Amino acid sequence: MQTTYHVKAGEIDLSLLESIKKAFKEDEPLTITVQAYRREDQYQMFLKSEELQKKYPPMVVDPGIDLSALANEVNL
Repeated sequence: MQTTYHVKAGEIDLSLLESIKKAFKEDEPLTITVQAYRREDQYQMFLKSEELQKKYPPMVVDPGIDLSALANEVNL
């Protein structure tokens, strides 16, 4: 059996734990996973993306370089 609870940290109390205990058999092993979701708005994500592009600009590879030949040398 699987049950998912979506609660805020402040809403966790003894009554929630008691309801979990009642939903499952006493000798049944349980796995409890706690995960926090942090939502960022698109503008903040855009700003982070711009920052990363400045920190790690796109690389330009000389078109005269034979990448296949380089890979063959490494894979000997």
